[in-house]
Amino acid sequence: MLYATAGQGWVFVWMAAAGALIAAWYGVLAGLRRLLAAGLWLSLAADVAFGAGAAGIFCAALVAANYGRVELYAVLAAALGFALFAGAAFDSARRAAAAIVRRLRRIFVKIRGFRWIKVIFR
Repeated sequence: MLYATAGQGWVFVWMAAAGALIAAWYGVLAGLRRLLAAGLWLSLAADVAFGAGAAGIFCAALVAANYGRVELYAVLAAALGFALFAGAAFDSARRAAAAIVRRLRRIFVKIRGFRWIKVIFR
């Protein structure tokens, strides 16, 4: 019994890291979609890229960590890594982006009030 459970901790760590990497990949594609104001075809391409990338990351981590054997704790570890990264990074990134947008908006409003800007962009 001890021999069978000896490496499970490392498998859990590997798969949690894979889940976090999948969440980061999702964040990159979601940001790209929002930045480009994606329509139907670009959204479809992003979804296909996410699916292929997530499957590749998951399978590569599964092969590296557990010799390709799919076990429930490995899948749960990947889900936990995804949830932890998404909960921590996406919320923080959303708040930081909102703060940056507020500051940029204030700067542009202030610049818009300058007389020479009004003369140039008449």
